[in-house]
Amino acid sequence: MFTDEEKNILKKYVTSTEEDVYAVKGMEGMVGAAYARYSRATGGFREVLLKEFIKEGIIDPKHADQLIERILIAFGDDSVGELEGAHVSFENISMLATKEIEDRRIGGSPIEQSTRYVFYDMKTSPLSPPYQGGERGGEWRYLKDESLTKASFGDEYLSAMDFIFETYASLVEPMKQYYSKLKPLESAEYDINGDGIKEKFSDLKDEKSTKSFRITYNTDLRTKSCDTIRALLPLATLTNVGMFGNGRFYQTLISHLLTSNIPEVKNIGEKTFKATSEIIPQYVRRAKRSEYQAEIRQNMFQLAASEFNSPHPEIPDTLPRLELLENPNDLQTGLLTAMVYPYGNISWKNLKNKISRLSGQKKDTLIKTFFGERKNRRDRPGRGLETGYPLTFDLVTNWGVYKDLMRHRMNTQLRQLFTTEIGFEIPEDLISAGFRDKVQECVDQADLLFKLIAKEDPILAQYAVLHGHYIRWSLGINAREAFHLLELRTVAQGHWQYRRAAQEMHKLILKRLPWLGEAMKFVDHKDYFWSRADSEARQRAAEDVLDKKIETDTLDKMTPIT
Repeated sequence: MFTDEEKNILKKYVTSTEEDVYAVKGMEGMVGAAYARYSRATGGFREVLLKEFIKEGIIDPKHADQLIERILIAFGDDSVGELEGAHVSFENISMLATKEIEDRRIGGSPIEQSTRYVFYDMKTSPLSPPYQGGERGGEWRYLKDESLTKASFGDEYLSAMDFIFETYASLVEPMKQYYSKLKPLESAEYDINGDGIKEKFSDLKDEKSTKSFRITYNTDLRTKSCDTIRALLPLATLTNVGMFGNGRFYQTLISHLLTSNIPEVKNIGEKTFKATSEIIPQYVRRAKRSEYQAEIRQNMFQLAASEFNSPHPEIPDTLPRLELLENPNDLQTGLLTAMVYPYGNISWKNLKNKISRLSGQKKDTLIKTFFGERKNRRDRPGRGLETGYPLTFDLVTNWGVYKDLMRHRMNTQLRQLFTTEIGFEIPEDLISAGFRDKVQECVDQADLLFKLIAKEDPILAQYAVLHGHYIRWSLGINAREAFHLLELRTVAQGHWQYRRAAQEMHKLILKRLPWLGEAMKFVDHKDYFWSRADSEARQRAAEDVLDKKIETDTLDKMTPIT
């Protein structure tokens, strides 16, 4: 039992001073260490707070910081770092950089600005921060890092990006008009009342319902247009990512960013270290550039280029291309293939065949190159060692599909360098609307820019890749994750391109293991042209229920007690 004075102190930091189940609050940056200490104390968490963290009625930050440091010495910061976290916003970063952040998939939860709801047709104001909605002066929303603009290809980079964004912006209204002709307001039907009955605009009588219908209709057209013309957005496009992660995640992330060959990404790493050091300083203090990882990456790219790669990326006979790989009987060959794959530019199957024919000496050289000279346990080998999943896919999809599917955490995905050389997927609706030539001009500009930059730096050339360009990557999952990924990514409101990829993955599983595929009974193989329509209508209905609840609660508070 606590005294009244102790209860008053504890109320600042816990949701209950009496219950056995309670939440901690107001201890940002300190709660992880407090929990660690609590694990070796005889009393409960509240007793630990009162005894070790609180001085004169409050938590003294300086004392707490010293205490955290002592606790980390005793416990080590690997496990304790998972008990502490921070929210970080990454704003006005390139879409290429988002993948460097989101690819650190363990311990972090990202949410990214949606290309399904946001048009990138507005320019930034020269005198304001980026994306002042409605500004028509200024610059398009793409990265202008000096590594790009001051390079020998700088003028071509700026010219190509301006052209692509001008074309993208010019298609926004025409595509809205195209879809409005396919679905005029008068013929649209939505269940905005949530009663299971779809209604037309002319059926509605009250102002609130007609307003909800118009919102649903406009959002339906908007998301469809966004989904289509996003194919033209380059990886240099500026976007925003919100992230919650634990301390271990941020330490790993910052080290990864600082080790990057991409100047923008290094800069983000420095800023992330500065920001998190103000919130969870003890948990990111060891974050630094890994010379070990930098050397391994350089050596592996050189080895792949000399032993395995083709002059140009391998192009499948059909696009997109998804292949469910056979589990290798030879575990070593499977591991070596996965170790080389991210540095290569050929298919998994052809790479495996080349590796299987290597001499013992060359295999030894590959192994030594991959592991390098490890000086301590934190010099961790690459993700290729995670191979061995029962379901591993070698995929050639457009970059937009990769972006949507790579965020799943229960997997191992390996990607090869993003390229424009495999080809581009033009959405059928842009062709039907009469914009094939406009789109092709953008693709041609991006292809030329990619080749120009790649002569100097293949890593930076990735900024020229568009959402619609095909890229090669692999995805390893266990059977349980296949249920989650395939049933989720085939729901009606999903983007049709990643729905198609997930449907094809399910078909391959059905062919290989019918009983497993058949158990995934919520994989949806239907096509939905207006994929967001029903989802948006459900949102209006839910909002109406919420509005009525708020109105009822307000009236209850206003009703006098008699």
